[in-house]
Amino acid sequence: MSLSKSKAFLIFCLAFILGVFLGRFINHFIMAFAAMFFIGLITIGWKNKLAVVIGLAGVVALLGSLRFQATYHQNDLAPFYGLEVLATSLIMEEPDVRTDKVYLTLGQIIIGDRELTSKVLATVPLFPEYQYGQKVVFSAKLEEPKEFPDFNYKNYLSRFGIDAVAYYPKVESADGNSGNPIKYYILKFKQRFVENLNHLLPEPQASFMGGLLLGAKRAIPQTLLDQFSATGTSHIVAVSGYNISIIAAGIGWLLQWLGLRKRISFALSVIAIIAFVFMTGASASVIRAGVMGVLLLIALNIGRLYAITNALVFSAAVMLAFNPQILHFDIGFQLSFAAVLGLIYFSPLIEPYFLWMPKLLRNYLLATLAAQIFTLPILLYYFGSLSIVAVPVNLLVMLAVPVAMLFGFLAGFVGFVGLKLAWPLMAISWLLLTYILKVVGLFASIPYASLGLNINIYSVLVYYLILAGIFVWYYKLWTLRPKTSSNI
Repeated sequence: MSLSKSKAFLIFCLAFILGVFLGRFINHFIMAFAAMFFIGLITIGWKNKLAVVIGLAGVVALLGSLRFQATYHQNDLAPFYGLEVLATSLIMEEPDVRTDKVYLTLGQIIIGDRELTSKVLATVPLFPEYQYGQKVVFSAKLEEPKEFPDFNYKNYLSRFGIDAVAYYPKVESADGNSGNPIKYYILKFKQRFVENLNHLLPEPQASFMGGLLLGAKRAIPQTLLDQFSATGTSHIVAVSGYNISIIAAGIGWLLQWLGLRKRISFALSVIAIIAFVFMTGASASVIRAGVMGVLLLIALNIGRLYAITNALVFSAAVMLAFNPQILHFDIGFQLSFAAVLGLIYFSPLIEPYFLWMPKLLRNYLLATLAAQIFTLPILLYYFGSLSIVAVPVNLLVMLAVPVAMLFGFLAGFVGFVGLKLAWPLMAISWLLLTYILKVVGLFASIPYASLGLNINIYSVLVYYLILAGIFVWYYKLWTLRPKTSSNI
């Protein structure tokens, strides 16, 4: 059997990912039986390379299943459900400020003499204000997150390590701050940056720019969010690998169009992704999105098909090793990964049919089509909505998005020196933001712009199997194609 080290590495990474997926559905009895089978296969077929690879892949898959179950079933707050507790804790994340309340993620919880690893999501009033890293003492009745017929709130919170909720507890500040000092100052900078945007832009452009640059959708009016959903453009105000990479790639393409060399534009695009990650607070989900974005940029610059495969799968395996629950419960991770797969593997299949288009426009069209095709079943499965205007709207607005972000980004920074100096830059951004909002609003008003369409998990699997079959068929056709005389 001919099996290179790189292929074996790819198989083991895929086996780990498969194991994490199966870990939700299998029990310890099945895992023990499978472990004996795979270890026996390795022992008996030690001289057979194929048997050894299959056996080792099976063992790696079982490790993935164990990793998922170790985090999924870890919950040391369960004994306190329904009880009034008095605890000390630390605010672990930036307070999530809504229009009428604030969500605090409380960790490093100590109840009595027990220090717990699980976190609590506390709902508190808008005032007094709290900040990341602040120590607090709270008293509350801890409750288990609810499971609704169409939404499992418990699983949604579990991926953050949150296993209990508390509604309007009594919270008092304690002495000292114990958060990460780097993250503390990053969040302070982010707060000042958002203030600059709010001073420079009117609404709804200000909240829209906050969503574009920082993924801050909470201040965006619900009517506008509904328009984004109806037109299939919600991704432009979401922190995802797709959003980050498309915007960074767009900046890179524009820089190349302005005359900069490819390597310089690539480096600046990567710097833009790193800046985006830090500006949004460098949370785990944003870092994952940033990694996906950088991988996509690398793929776009070194060849989109096969050179990036191992890096992409390895990155996914590492992310799942840190937090295996994101595979099942993080829709953003699923959409990001699907979109990046589409951009890397599907775009080359359809690119020959669009060579007649200008390169910049062609790149955006291919990115839009590939991402829409690869994320469609996930969107239908979770949200049950199909936008029939998504492709034309994305084509009309996506060229404006990176330019609006670039000038908004520069204006926000110049605003630290003086707001008046930033006005000319923000004026350009305001024009582009207004154009985007007008286009989205116009298409959202079209009757039946969005249709209700629900599919089950089996339909999702069949859809992706068909896509995989198309890709395998194309690859075999391409490798078997006879060489031209110029290649001999």
